[in-house]
Amino acid sequence: MRFVFRKIKELLLRIVMWLEAMTEEKKPGFSQYNLEGKALEAFLGPLESNIMETIWGSKKTPITVREIYAALNKTKKIAYTTVMSTMDRLFEKSLLERKIEKGRGGLYYVYWPKLEKRNFQKSAVREVLASLIGNFGEAVTSCLIEETEMDEKGRTALQQQLSKINKNKKE
Repeated sequence: MRFVFRKIKELLLRIVMWLEAMTEEKKPGFSQYNLEGKALEAFLGPLESNIMETIWGSKKTPITVREIYAALNKTKKIAYTTVMSTMDRLFEKSLLERKIEKGRGGLYYVYWPKLEKRNFQKSAVREVLASLIGNFGEAVTSCLIEETEMDEKGRTALQQQLSKINKNKKE
């Protein structure tokens, strides 16, 4: 049990160090965690989440505002300018990259995700954990251990992850 506690603490400290090493330019832009939100909506607003899901799910990259608008407009009536300003906000939050292209109608932006979905999720979880550790210290580690003790599947997954980290650390 002490081994698991020590390894979780080590893992959490590595997460904090990783976050501190990231420059502001690299850091994804989410500043709040919504306890009520599901999946991406825990970090982003509903429209931002829909846009990111649409971009990640698209076979075409980069993608235009018009293409995202067309995809979203099929399920819910929405203004083109709302999609455009939301994508601009996602760019400002460093969740999207963009470049200007020239077409028949003039200049326009094309966008692509700065992070793949899985990397975004990991980064978001690291951000939340770092905040929790900074505010509550070892209570976070204790809670994680208690939660994994309740669920055999979770404890097994945690042990596998710790073993993988130790193996990578030795190499």
